[in-house]
Parts: sequence; structure tokens; C-alpha cells
Amino acid sequence: GGRASTASSSTMASFSTASTLVTSFATRRGRITRRAASASSSSRTPEKDESVVRDRQSLSFKDSATGVDVTLVGTMHYNPVSIELASSTVTRLREADALHAVVLESCPSRWKKTQKTQPPGSFLRWFLYNEMLAAADAAGDPTKIRLGDQRIEDLGACAKRTMADTARDVLDPLGGGWGRLVRDWRDGFSREIDGRGDARGNLRAADLWCDVALLLGMPVSMFRYPMAWAIKSPKVIVPFAAFAWGMERIPSLVRPGALDAVTGAYVMSGEERLVSALFLALDVAEVVFISRLFLKALLETRNDVLSRSIRDACEESVRSGEGGGVVAVLGAAHLNGVQLRLMGDGDDE
Repeated sequence: GGRASTASSSTMASFSTASTLVTSFATRRGRITRRAASASSSSRTPEKDESVVRDRQSLSFKDSATGVDVTLVGTMHYNPVSIELASSTVTRLREADALHAVVLESCPSRWKKTQKTQPPGSFLRWFLYNEMLAAADAAGDPTKIRLGDQRIEDLGACAKRTMADTARDVLDPLGGGWGRLVRDWRDGFSREIDGRGDARGNLRAADLWCDVALLLGMPVSMFRYPMAWAIKSPKVIVPFAAFAWGMERIPSLVRPGALDAVTGAYVMSGEERLVSALFLALDVAEVVFISRLFLKALLETRNDVLSRSIRDACEESVRSGEGGGVVAVLGAAHLNGVQLRLMGDGDDE
């Protein structure tokens, strides 16, 4: 028992130390970046669209409808570097008295569950600390927080409709189903992933993969994210894990083949051929269904909701007469689609 406790304490200490080192590195890097930018405006990477300012994984610009300053913070969920970026961005604007609201990629149901499972001072608050909590803490005022994402209840219904539509299109190649799939993939990638394009100030892949500190924090993110799902939404993670385990077990349950007596080559049994065909079909279905689900339900629909929430916060700022800006803390995949809508290049409704 003592050795188990000691091992557990050692593991937690190592986890905490790694997270702290990555965050410290990111903090120093951010300070150096901002200091260099203040010393010389020519130190920034030249942009063809000077109305957009890139800073690490954040984009700053003016909302086209209201003229309010908007900063989109793109994050890798649960990554210490993203946590630091969200916190420092909100803190900087708050201290300059230039913050009207912080829009989080969350909804009332999810936020309530987060507050319930991770109350201030609890172990889980520290263990599964994320960029949303960090931004809310940095704001220092609960009235400044806006929950801007699609309701999780609506997201589930939207995902089911998307899967049903995809199934119908897959089974209707002659009626235009396959054409609709291709069109949705093409349009979805152009609008939600590419956004305004690199030359016009969107978030680039290099902004993520060339950030050494962010990459160093990936193991923490990859551990915390599924752990948070397992704790907060066991009804989702348990069936998924059971399905994955079952699929892994299938090959061991079929009758194996044998070596050909003449050639010595391995000949699969009928059951093995059937399982191979099944796995191939599942691989194709995974690409078709998951890609459309990602582009339509998880990005397009939610980006409409997120951009509308940010626009609402901007309109609040104008009505208040305070002139404060709006910070939105989002998953990095949402940034370009949301920016496209807010800068007038896409419909935000």
C-alpha cells in the first residue's frame, strides 16, 4: 500500500512538473514574442491583409458588423500552452480595461457539468484544468463569460441527422447522393478549414506544428482530453471503448487459414476473407461518415452558432458604450470558419 501510494505520488509529481515546465516555456516564449513586437513593428511576419494580426495561435481583427475588436484564441484542448495563451490573452485585455466579454466554446449543460465535477480547489480542477476554465478565471468576473457553443443536446440531434443523410447519400449514387457527398467535402474544407486563406490572415497549419512548446504539451493534452471525456461523459466513452475492444477481438475468433502444401503460401480461410472484407468496408465507411460528420455537424453548424454568439457579444459592447473587445476561446479547428463569418466573408446567421 505504501509503495503504491509513493508511486502514485511520484507519477502525479512528474505529471505536474512536466505540465509546469511546458507552461513556463510557453509563458517566456509569449513574453519574448510580445516584447519583440512592441520594440519593432517590422518584426511581425508581413501580412497581405494588415487588418488581421496573428500572434501564435490567436487572430485579432475587427468584427465587420460592429467594428468591435475581436480576438480568437485557437487551442489544443487541455494543452498547457493553450491554457497559458488563453489566460494571458484575457488577462492582458482585462488589465488594459479593454475587455467586454469572453466567449467560451461551451454550452450551459457542459459548463454546469464542468463546474460540478471540477469545483475550485478540487483535485479534478487541477488535474483536468483546461483553457476554458483558465479564460474564465482570468476574466475575474462571471458576468463577462458567454457560453457560445451549440447546446450539446442539439449537437447530438444534428450529428444523428448528418449520419442519416450520409447513409442515404451513400446508398443513392445514381440519384446524386455521391455528388452531394463530394460537394459537401469540397465546400466544407474550403469554408471551414481554409477559411479566408493564408494570405488573408487565417490560422495556418504552421502556426500549430511549428510551435515547439505546443508540440511538447501534446502528451498532456492527449492524456487529459480522453480522461475528461471518461469522467464527464461515461455514457459516450464506455460504448465507444466497448466497440473498439470488440472489433479488436474479432480476428482472434475466426478459424485461421493454412499453408498451401505445394507452394507453401498462406491461404486465408473463408472466415478470414469475410473479416478482411468487413474491415475494409468499415475503413471506407469511417472515412465517408466521419469526415462529413466533422465538416458538417462538428464544424459548419457549430461555427454558425459560435460566430453568432461572438457577434452578439460585440453588439452588447456597442450598446453598453464601453467599447471593450471580445475574446473567444475555441478549439483551433473552429478559428478559420468563425473568422470567415465575422469578417464579412461568410454568412454568420
